[in-house]
Amino acid sequence: KGETSWGDRKGQWLRRRRLDGAINRVPVGFYEKVWKILQKCHGLSIDGYVLPSSTTREMTPCEIKFAVHVESVLNHVPQPEYRQLLVEAILVLTFLSDIEVNSIGGIIHVDRIVHVANDLFLQELKSFGATGSILEKDVATGICHFFYDSAPGGAYGTMTYLTKAIIIYLHDFLPSTGCAIQ
Repeated sequence: KGETSWGDRKGQWLRRRRLDGAINRVPVGFYEKVWKILQKCHGLSIDGYVLPSSTTREMTPCEIKFAVHVESVLNHVPQPEYRQLLVEAILVLTFLSDIEVNSIGGIIHVDRIVHVANDLFLQELKSFGATGSILEKDVATGICHFFYDSAPGGAYGTMTYLTKAIIIYLHDFLPSTGCAIQ
């Protein structure tokens, strides 16, 4: 009686992303982390709109004006679930602000990172023999519906694929330690 089947959970993360994206929900400390990552690159491109690094010289990380500026770029994304994946990608990207590297490149195209993550996800699904509706993509964004509906955490979570995509995207700018992607 207390067990939950896949059918009961289907759509759970898609609904959550749609809701979070529609109400512009971001994690606590998100804007301060964005400010820190902007100090290590020339800007973040989000669906064709650039949040320039010069913003960090004009505003402080805790300033409401900065948060509004970040939101003004994110609000150009019409699909709330896609907006939320972009927020998740930026969040993973902000972990790089804590490593000892002066620069992580020019303008970082966050939407490209999300698409690389989606491609990695699709490759893995195909390697497990997935076909048909599981591989269907959203016409507007090109993102797999099943990727939108995946939990953020876990071995097959969106954060795992976003992390791998960021490593691939920024490979030349990250310090080499001899670690391999698994």
